[in-house]
Amino acid sequence: MRSLAALLLTCCLLWPSPAYSWWENGHRTVARVAAANLTPAARVRLARILSVPDSPAAIADALAVASTWADETKNETHTGEWHYIDLTLQDSKSDISKRCEENNCVSARIRLFAAQLSGHKTEGRWSELDALRFLVHFVGDVHQPLHAISDADLGGNCERLDPPSGNAKNLHALWDGQIIEAMDANDHDLAESLGKYYSALDEARQKEFSSGEVDDWVWESHKLAQENIYGKLHIPVEPVLFPKNCGEAPPEITNFHAAVDTLYIDTMKPVVRDQLLKAGLRLARILNESL
Repeated sequence: MRSLAALLLTCCLLWPSPAYSWWENGHRTVARVAAANLTPAARVRLARILSVPDSPAAIADALAVASTWADETKNETHTGEWHYIDLTLQDSKSDISKRCEENNCVSARIRLFAAQLSGHKTEGRWSELDALRFLVHFVGDVHQPLHAISDADLGGNCERLDPPSGNAKNLHALWDGQIIEAMDANDHDLAESLGKYYSALDEARQKEFSSGEVDDWVWESHKLAQENIYGKLHIPVEPVLFPKNCGEAPPEITNFHAAVDTLYIDTMKPVVRDQLLKAGLRLARILNESL
């Protein structure tokens, strides 16, 4: 009976919400922002890898399609652990490597696939196209704050929203996509508006948005989650635990109902906007350097 209850709880928390991180709209937006900031040399190389004409529109469309492949195939490829890093509320930035055993986390995989595209010899299982598709997706993932934090809650998957917010039934789904959905724009329009927003920033802010290394991005996302999610919603801090599913999560987490209203979503839209833009610009930087 206990195992059945745990299974039912997990299903209730996770089933109705889309499984994709940043959902389709977010990942495709990141890809389009990156495509708009490529060097000519990187664009030529991407056209060859993606088997499309060397035109901005063709590359942007193909990169957008490629951006969700890692989610669509993660059960088949057994790469689910590569999409996040379980950095606990008690951890510091120096603990990032400790939370990434055997390179099974998002930050390590970004580095490995960028190295492969640069021509460095890697484990050989993945084609150049696979490496590109993983890289595009994982740079998006690392900028979703709940992919860089854990409170014995599977990165916000175990806290229910009461009532649900659109298609989001739990906290992770809210940040994966429902806040983006509330922006009421498809990936083409959202990428275009992000481009205009970026152009209006001063030079220092523009540099900040594209700067840093992978561990900097992990820590940035982690701190955003601490402040804007766990802090603002008053989620209880749990001991350092890593449950395999929500049925094993502490009752303080599974019984916690996050009261999310339109004010919270509207307040978080600029945070999500900035993270999508940073992900696209930083992805472009990696591609330009690697290709």
